[in-house]
Amino acid sequence: MNRTRLLFLAVALALVGITLTSRGIDKTVTLTINGKPAEIKTSAWTVSGLLREQEIALNEEDAINIPLSNWLTGGEEISIERAAWVTIQADGETISKYTRQRSPGRFISEAGIRLLNGDQIFIDGKPSDTDSSLSPGINHSLQIQRAQTIEISVEGQSNIISSTAATLGEALWESGIDLAAGDRISPSEDTPLNGPLIAQLESSQEITIQYAGGIIKSRTTAETVSEALSESGIPLQGLDYSKPGANTPIPKDGNIQLIRVQEDLMLESDPIPYDTETQPVPDLDIDNRKIVQAGVYGLNTKRIRVRYEDDIEVSRQVESEYISQEPQSEIVGYGTQFTQHTIDTPDGRIKYWRALNMYAVSYNVTSNGGYGTATGIPLAKGVAAIDPQYIPYGTRMYVPGYGEALAADTGGGINGRMIDLGYLDEDYVSWHQWVTVYFLWPPPENVVWIIP
Repeated sequence: MNRTRLLFLAVALALVGITLTSRGIDKTVTLTINGKPAEIKTSAWTVSGLLREQEIALNEEDAINIPLSNWLTGGEEISIERAAWVTIQADGETISKYTRQRSPGRFISEAGIRLLNGDQIFIDGKPSDTDSSLSPGINHSLQIQRAQTIEISVEGQSNIISSTAATLGEALWESGIDLAAGDRISPSEDTPLNGPLIAQLESSQEITIQYAGGIIKSRTTAETVSEALSESGIPLQGLDYSKPGANTPIPKDGNIQLIRVQEDLMLESDPIPYDTETQPVPDLDIDNRKIVQAGVYGLNTKRIRVRYEDDIEVSRQVESEYISQEPQSEIVGYGTQFTQHTIDTPDGRIKYWRALNMYAVSYNVTSNGGYGTATGIPLAKGVAAIDPQYIPYGTRMYVPGYGEALAADTGGGINGRMIDLGYLDEDYVSWHQWVTVYFLWPPPENVVWIIP
């Protein structure tokens, strides 16, 4: 071959290489990973070269739609579906597998797990079903919650329900059995459903409680009024009582009245009057008095039980009564000492031992009906009627404006400090006034010391 032809061939090969190199740099392909497409410009010649260029490593379970050895000429659509870890928790066991399986039902079946009627599937913690599709390339957890059988007795009637709820309360709610406030469920609502369960539901009754603090409306399953009050936070205490009675069943109308009872003990004292006694005082002039001993009231004390119902007093009862302090008598001393006194009168100077303020009236023979005096002395001026229980007969007195008078008569109307001055008809003078009467010296043997 001559040199000219060799030169021509070399130039041609160089042009072909330049063309092929230019086409490799300009290639654009679509790469889709787990359903997410992206356009990529590449100078790679093959699919495997593209993956190396993009630093994409394939695992054994990953799938690609084009063989890795295929040449890239531009415009290819390459799809990669990544495998992922799927973990199943069922019946206390855990199974994990790296797979591209997207059907939970198939994966569960391949794992040899049998789903029963009512079982619940949770995918990544959320309720799902076997027809769902797992997102590709993402790790997933599947949890199978077995349905549990609950035999529940409601008001004596037995019902059987099946549920995958976490607790008994949730299972009842899902089954349309609403628990009202106060309902009694045994076992409790928060009992976990980790196996067959037997439960009993006792429906509550609506009650209305009236008490001093107001009205409480609630529901209860209590059997007696006392239990219902305790459940409502207002138990019977001490002397409290209820209507109906504490140990009676809850009434059909649900109405209960609570009466708070309180009893207080109190002491109440009333004064006891003291007596007044008299005693002679030898060194005290007659008709004078002084307190020898002051009187002190006694105390009669009562122990009283006071009953209140709802802060209103309803009764008082005297439980005991006693004298807590004896009274002390007042002692009044009266004078028994005679002292001779003198006074000048129109009739001359007189000596006397007593002077009393007395109410003076007068009478004469005619007004006396012709009767004689009590002592038989004829009625005339100088004879006076007195009250002999205070002024003995024979007492000599001097009455200013009348003169000397002798106590020699009495009458039905003459009482205490009263004196009736006697006259004859011809010298009669009418008296109606208070006057000082002087008892003439010497004192008689019998003296009434106190004249009221």
